[in-house]
Amino acid sequence: MDKKTDIGGGALSTILAKGTKWNGTLKAESGVRVDGEFEGVLETAGTLVVGKDGLLKAEIRAKDAIIGGKVVGNVTATNKIELQGGSSLTGDVKCRGIIIDSDVFFEGHSKMGAGHEPGK
Repeated sequence: MDKKTDIGGGALSTILAKGTKWNGTLKAESGVRVDGEFEGVLETAGTLVVGKDGLLKAEIRAKDAIIGGKVVGNVTATNKIELQGGSSLTGDVKCRGIIIDSDVFFEGHSKMGAGHEPGK
């Protein structure tokens, strides 16, 4: 797939569409969007976008994560994590910054690494 779509965090080249289920390990150099179901390990050097219908039961590592659906598992982002209204995250997060909209379910711990204070 050579077609790329630009999103807030950069290029998006991998899409798991609604109605699609995938188990295993997914590694991508650019952004990933999940509107279906994914279980396993997901790593992307770009942005992970979980659509409103997306369901992930996974260990996640990404540059940025924008979550609009449901995630069960730990999320590590080198930059930021955004939990959009109506989303659900059960698991621990580690990131530089976090945005939590209203009407979000979040159960877990959040941790910001040393040297990641705002403005530095």
